[in-house]
Amino acid sequence: MNRRLGAQARQCDERLTQAFTLLGKRWSGVILGLLLQGPARFAVLARTIPGISERMLSDRLNELARAGLIDRTVLDGPPLGVLYQLTESGRAIGPGLLRLGDWAERYMAPAKPRRRRPSHPLR
Repeated sequence: MNRRLGAQARQCDERLTQAFTLLGKRWSGVILGLLLQGPARFAVLARTIPGISERMLSDRLNELARAGLIDRTVLDGPPLGVLYQLTESGRAIGPGLLRLGDWAERYMAPAKPRRRRPSHPLR
């Protein structure tokens, strides 16, 4: 019986590791959180996430699509575009993301604002 419990624990750990590997990448959780609000075009996601490059957004969306968390639909247009929405699997992770957000709000210290260096008086 102990052998079976050990096997189950390793299996669970591998799955949890896979989940955190995917979701722990910068922007992945933010993208999923935005798509919890409903489907969005690429351009809207790019404008909504401050600091993300279009290349990084494209990479993360492709990873999340390969993982089965989002669907990608090409829109005929005009204007041409791509619409992203959560799959059943992506929607299922929503309650966990919301609880994680609640936890972060309660227990994580707010980010310190960046200090600007004082300008040199001779400049």
